[in-house]
Amino acid sequence: MKEKTLSGHKQANCRVYIYDNGDIDMYSYRTRIISISGGKIQCTGTYSATTRKHIGLFCKEYLPGYSYYDMKGIVGKGMVDFKSIH
Repeated sequence: MKEKTLSGHKQANCRVYIYDNGDIDMYSYRTRIISISGGKIQCTGTYSATTRKHIGLFCKEYLPGYSYYDMKGIVGKGMVDFKSIH
């Protein structure tokens, strides 16, 4: 597993974990916000203005073509197929 910060905001209290199997989790503070596994993605919530900024930066770096608004649209839906977002 690799632990990373967001390139666009290294001082942020946000961590990205990339696992050996290719899964990715993004945490803002101590809350898991985004999980990616097996072609599916989950966003647990947008929570605060800071977390919304973290989501946007995460999308720019790890999910080109997706945005904060895409993640906001899947909140509460559990793991969804990437194809269902666009």
